[in-house]
Amino acid sequence: MGGKTRAVRALVVDDKQDVAESLSRLLLAMGCAATFVTNPAVALDAAQALEADIVFLDLGMPNLNGYELAKVFRKSYRDAPLRLVAVTAYGTPEDRALSRASGFDAHVQKPVDIAMVEAMLATLFGSIAQSPAWRTTGARNT
Repeated sequence: MGGKTRAVRALVVDDKQDVAESLSRLLLAMGCAATFVTNPAVALDAAQALEADIVFLDLGMPNLNGYELAKVFRKSYRDAPLRLVAVTAYGTPEDRALSRASGFDAHVQKPVDIAMVEAMLATLFGSIAQSPAWRTTGARNT
């Protein structure tokens, strides 16, 4: 198929627009096709529309927190290779265990360590994460 790799498709879900947009821009700079939503109620639809490979979820969102949303994603993507990353200020061993029990593949503590995210993407997706073939799909805040 021409040997082309596609960009990793990443969705960021955080109720704080500045945080969501910042992480989305960081992922774009790393070569991902990235977008964000600030309303967790639309996260599943946004991930499906993007055909996301990885979703970064804030844990402390109102109404539908990241733990609950991770369970929704796992139920909907039962047979699909979607990666879920908890992004949170909560960093105790108990917090990490709860993330894992909720279906997360990784737990990233805020403020996000750029080198750690790059290494994680390279480990999970290899050269796809380094592909310059990204284009933003824009942000959806509804």
